[in-house]
Order: sequence, then C-alpha cells, then structure tokens
Amino acid sequence: MSKKVSLKIWSNYYLFYILMLIFFGIFILYSKHNVGNDSSLSDWLINYSGGFVRRGLTGQVVIEFSNTFSFALRDSILIFQIFFFTVYYLLIYFFFREITINRLILLAIFSPIFIFYPVAETEALGRKEILIFFILILYLLSNLLNFKIQLLFKLIIFPISILIWEPVIIFFPYLFLVDLITFKINKLNKNFYFLILSFFPIFFTTLLIYLNPFSVENFNKMVSVLINDFGEKCYMSCNYVGNQSENSFMELLIAHTEIIELQHLIRYTLIILIGFFPLFSLLKVSNLRNSNILLFSKFDNLLIPFFFAFLPSSLLYMTMYDWGRIVHISYTFMLLSYVYFLKNKLIEINFEKLKNNFLSKMSKKKFIFLFIIFCFCWNPKTVMRADIATNSLYKIVYNSSKKIFGFEGVRLFQDSPIIKFHEKFFE
Repeated sequence: MSKKVSLKIWSNYYLFYILMLIFFGIFILYSKHNVGNDSSLSDWLINYSGGFVRRGLTGQVVIEFSNTFSFALRDSILIFQIFFFTVYYLLIYFFFREITINRLILLAIFSPIFIFYPVAETEALGRKEILIFFILILYLLSNLLNFKIQLLFKLIIFPISILIWEPVIIFFPYLFLVDLITFKINKLNKNFYFLILSFFPIFFTTLLIYLNPFSVENFNKMVSVLINDFGEKCYMSCNYVGNQSENSFMELLIAHTEIIELQHLIRYTLIILIGFFPLFSLLKVSNLRNSNILLFSKFDNLLIPFFFAFLPSSLLYMTMYDWGRIVHISYTFMLLSYVYFLKNKLIEINFEKLKNNFLSKMSKKKFIFLFIIFCFCWNPKTVMRADIATNSLYKIVYNSSKKIFGFEGVRLFQDSPIIKFHEKFFE
C-alpha cells in the first residue's frame, strides 16, 4: 500500500511541475513570437517555395496552414510551437508518472538540462528539437516489438525527422541501443543485420539532403515569397541555408573551431559533468537483466555503452554555437532511453551499490537543499560564449508575473491570435 501511495504522491507533484512549466512556457512563447529577431522562430521560416532545402518541411506545412486559415505566418508558427510543446510535456508526465523514485532518479528527472531548460532559457524555447523529442517519446511509448510500428517509424516518421532537423541523426545511436536491447540481439546473426538495415532509410534521407545543396537562385525565390506573401525577412537560420552551397562541412568546421576558447571547453565540460551526474550515477549502478546482449556483455554496467552513444554528439560542438541546446538534446535522448529500459524491466538497479552512494546517506534536509540548488538555481545559456544563468526558477516566475500582471500583459492579450480569431469570425 505504501508503495502505491508514494507513486500517487509522486505522480501528483510531477503533474503540478509539468503544468507549471507548460503555463510559463506557453506565456513565454506567446510573448516573444512577434519579436523580429527571435532566433527560435527563424528556423521555422525555411520552406520549399524555392525548391527542396534542408529543414524546409515544417516551414512548408506552416505556410500551407497560414494560407488555409488566413493566419499571419508568425501566429501559425506560434500555434505549432504551443501544440507540440504542450503535448510533449504531457507525454513526459505519462512517461515518468509510474516509475519508482529514488534520490538519483529524482535529480536526473529534475536536472536543469532536461525539460526545465527550454523554459528557463528563452532562446531555446520553441526550437525544432521539440518536434524531435515528440517523435522520440512517441516511439518509446509504442510497442516496439510490433512489426507495423517498426515499419511506420523506420520508413516514414524517422526520415521525416531528418527533414525537420537533420543533425538529429547524430543522436540515433541511442535508438540503436534501444532496439538492440528491446529485441534482445545477442549475436551477429540475421536479426542484427536486419536492425542495421532498418536504419538505412534514415541515412539515405540524410545523404539526400547533403547531396542537394540549395542554389542561390532558389534561395532568393524563397526569400521573395517570405517577404512578399508574409512580410517576413529571412534571417539567422533561415538566411544560413542560402549559403550552404558555398560552405562545406570542413569550411564550417574550420571557421567555427577558430573561435572556440579554452574557457568555453572548461565551462561546458563542467556543465556536462554536473548536469549529467545523477544520470551517469544511475547508469553506473544499473545493468541489463539479459547480460548476453551484443555490445553489453563485456560491461558491468550501462555507463560505457551510453557513453559511446553520447560521443557522436561531440561533433556538433565543432559546428554549432548553441552548445546549451546540444547538452539539452543529448541529455533528453539519454534519460528517455534509460527510463524506457527501466519501465519495461529490461534493466535493473543494483540497490546495494545505490545505498553506498553519498546521496543515499545524506540527511533529508541536506538533500532537499541540494535538490533545490541543483535543479532550480542554474542552467546553461544557449550559446557557447554566454556564462551560466543563475536563479533560474525565480527569474521564470518573476519575469513572467511582471509581464502577466503589468501593462505588457494587457497589450499581449489584446494582440493575441485568439482575440484576432474571435474578431474575424464573430464580428
């Protein structure tokens, strides 16, 4: 009975936390969607009006939505951002609500580089990775042993994720581990080769993107459609696709690595070590129930296999400025994969080792203090040059409350798409 009560209490508290993040997240998305230089929106402007281009799928869908319902393009983007943000966070609640909680799991779930991060870091909120996370959690909530489910994701949904945001392929090693353990593949037989083959549509789609650079003429056509039909400038991420035919991967790598300084490397090494610490500790005290799984049989715990899945993401630090986002995406893939194994009883925690962890020996008051400091008082900024943000939860509540109850809140309400929709159809 006590276990059921504790699960119910955990579920209620976590639902409150999720709803709080959804409330503040929606308000922040709403308050910044008309900001002319909002970086989270620029990627959504890329579309197929000038021909096939990487990341253009979502932009084209939004344009069709805008034309169909006669909405402003930014209002349409806001609708999509709010929908996927809200549904994803609710799915996170259903994904975590029935797991047995210990102190390490609690810290891992509330880590400031997980779902707290986009709400705390405004520039990261509304980015296209929210669509990637939505697809990921749908996959982990599905019956992966069902052949039709595998066909649906491997042939259609995962290739679509590449068309949405092609760097996601860097994080597919986590899904390879998920499939490897789920299907209990223990030798290099036909099942293993079928598994490898199932990822080919994803690699083919990625290859298709990079073998079809966007010409200057096509880019100018896309820019013209945005400015003439929607009054939108193509800036930041949208503007960069116009240069992709002139910038090879090596040119980008050289240009970017020249500005990376030692302080950036030290700062983000510490962010990863601290932010991932609870999850790394869980991996260290966890092992597979079936110890014969291929690639896992030589390891006593899950830390090393997951570390190898993490390594490819290091390539993105050499080509992207948004290091905070990379940390957030890496952590999300790792944590959701681990919890999937836990929920499906594919792994087990060594509770003897867990008892010897210093967090287990800590007094309740000290742990609560540590929990608050670790989870709500800091977060990485979006770009690599920026320092670490502090007092994160306080700033979310204070800044949002100031806008909600001040003059700006009234103005935002009056200019909202909901009011415009009401005036248009019910005047």
